[in-house]
Amino acid sequence: MRLGLFIGGIYLEGVLYFDYAATAPLSPVVRARLHEWIDVFGNPSSLHRIGMEAEALLSQARTTLKEALGAEHGDIVFTGGGTEANNLAIFGSVELLHNRGCHVVTTAVEHPAVREAFGRLKERGFEVTYVRPNEQGDIDVDDVLSAVRPDTSFVSVMHVNNETGAIFPVEALADKLSARPKVRFHVDGTQALGKIPVSLVRHNNIHLYTASGHKVGGLKGVGMLYVRQGVRLLPHVVGGGQEFGLRSGTENVLGAISFAEAAREAVKDMEAARQNALTHRQWFVNRLNQIGHWVVFSPRTPSPYIVYAALPGLKGEVIVHALEEKGLYVSAGSACSSGKRSRQPSHVLTAMGVDKRVAEGAVRFSWNPRTSRTDLERALAVVEERTQWLLGMMGRR
Repeated sequence: MRLGLFIGGIYLEGVLYFDYAATAPLSPVVRARLHEWIDVFGNPSSLHRIGMEAEALLSQARTTLKEALGAEHGDIVFTGGGTEANNLAIFGSVELLHNRGCHVVTTAVEHPAVREAFGRLKERGFEVTYVRPNEQGDIDVDDVLSAVRPDTSFVSVMHVNNETGAIFPVEALADKLSARPKVRFHVDGTQALGKIPVSLVRHNNIHLYTASGHKVGGLKGVGMLYVRQGVRLLPHVVGGGQEFGLRSGTENVLGAISFAEAAREAVKDMEAARQNALTHRQWFVNRLNQIGHWVVFSPRTPSPYIVYAALPGLKGEVIVHALEEKGLYVSAGSACSSGKRSRQPSHVLTAMGVDKRVAEGAVRFSWNPRTSRTDLERALAVVEERTQWLLGMMGRR
């Protein structure tokens, strides 16, 4: 059956899009206003009126994003994406703070943008401690604190895991780390902004916070790094000194405006949407369990918008394509490392100690606040039919 659904305000014939954790369609607000912003072509560094107009809009975008993050002071540094923002936070910190110590801490389940950066630090001679999760993907505050030593200079923990959807206790960790003033704390909030509450005012020991525009319905190719007031970084990209001297190059004004407007829209009525989505998520998990054969990973505190589950004995890529044939689009884990998934299971599930046969069959369902119960029902109807079809092909019906 061909389905036609509104996805983020856009009618897509025959599509059930459940891969929002990979990317979101343009926010309806952004789409409606692009024609206004497209004419803002000035260089924000130019001193004439056209340049100053672009600079004013860029400045307003920074203010809007700080409001979305619940921050008052500090700077928003625009980058070419969330990956670059994470790299700037990590390398810009440790290269400056190495005199405090060459030991750094992160988790074993970080996004590749953080995980690979820490791998590079290890090659450079830094000692890295990777905190492992429990079997459902949760990270414990005490486990992170236990990893911190007198020579630890930097800690990085993501806010929401991009595969399991586990929400990590970064606020509680920030409060505990305040007793260790030599340690700088970075949070990758790419899957959190616009989905769960973020307050950088109340938790002022989060020194650095990153996010990505296209995850909330902005244009691709723009990310941001929040830098708390008084926190110094070494620049990652040098040149003309734009972005407070931390990321040189003419700014992507259109991308920054789209990011800010999409984030502003995403945090509107977020709490009510989150409670509704949690109900949807639990219903979705219950129905998936009723279908049978699926192993659902159940973090202690899950994102309302992500369900990670596996069909043991199958490959994630096979499941993805089987669902796609019926118009349901999901992901085999992180889209940013999908090329690797064809060769090895998710590093997240490996760190959780999940059996390889289960891990290889993992797929991620992810949606957004506008996804309705009807959307979920239609998606599950496809999952049920395709599950039986796949198992029948394997002689396991």
